[in-house]
Amino acid sequence: MQGDLLEQACWLLLADDSVITPVNAHIVLERWYKVGQQSLQAFFTATPEEWRTICQFKEKEIDKLEAARERLPEQVALAEQLASEDIHFLTVLDDAYPEALSKGLQEQQKPPVLFYQGDLGILERKTIAIIGSRNANDESLAFTREVAHYLAAQGANIISGNARGVDRSAYEGATSANGYTTVVLPHGIHELSGKQRQELQPKIEAGKVLLLSQFCPNAVWTTGRAMARNKVVTGLAEVVIVAQSDTKGGTWAGARGALKQGRPLYVRYTPGEELPGNEALINQGGKKLPWPGTDFAQVFAALPAKSEDIAQPDEAEPVVGQLSLGW
Repeated sequence: MQGDLLEQACWLLLADDSVITPVNAHIVLERWYKVGQQSLQAFFTATPEEWRTICQFKEKEIDKLEAARERLPEQVALAEQLASEDIHFLTVLDDAYPEALSKGLQEQQKPPVLFYQGDLGILERKTIAIIGSRNANDESLAFTREVAHYLAAQGANIISGNARGVDRSAYEGATSANGYTTVVLPHGIHELSGKQRQELQPKIEAGKVLLLSQFCPNAVWTTGRAMARNKVVTGLAEVVIVAQSDTKGGTWAGARGALKQGRPLYVRYTPGEELPGNEALINQGGKKLPWPGTDFAQVFAALPAKSEDIAQPDEAEPVVGQLSLGW
């Protein structure tokens, strides 16, 4: 986002879920920004009565907003710092906001602000998310590395969520092919460790890695933020592949969300291996992706260029004959 630093600072406050919930942020954008045609600067300098009347906020919410606007000078400094670090942000109103999120998520699920570092053009590639448990078994991790390496070598953008287990293996598989990957963080972009930053920075500068976060830069990891991140991971993807899932938790919610979003969902299937979550997802409309022994070059030979060209889960046979990638 370009423009006035104070307006940018207001957007930073709007992205802070400790100040305003994402649902209420969308209320502000709809009633104040779009209908009222007033700036966010005007919103954060408004009276409590205006917040109460126009947005119908309650006293607890108003108290948070009153405290937050005292932090506007800090947010101006943060906006300047982000620019100096080559960290940018998009708002949900910007033309460059990812189309997949605009079309694939319900209005109040769309992150009001996306912080990013790297080349946004990576999102224009065929985008495939590989998701799975942080405690996945060795077979699932090997599957993830193999399929991520193959797809990245074909030019796909591999999306993962920056957790241990399957997320890490997806990143490793994609980068081992010198391919493209988008890392969607479950915390603020400033919360990366020094070691993580040291590893990622050269790949960001080389245009191979896009770092993305929907949370204000200093937001720490929480379970709620990790779950919210999952909607962005699957929302950005044209195709979602599940390596290993339980019947509850983040991967399960993300996979079921992908089905609800209309994303083609493929699920690792290994005969004789008990994976209750994988089996349940197949029963709910996910397509089997047999492994090991599958020739990925054949399986992924002709996935249509547009995800809408692929039969939706309730229209397709549950066993994959040929997933086509159509590069």
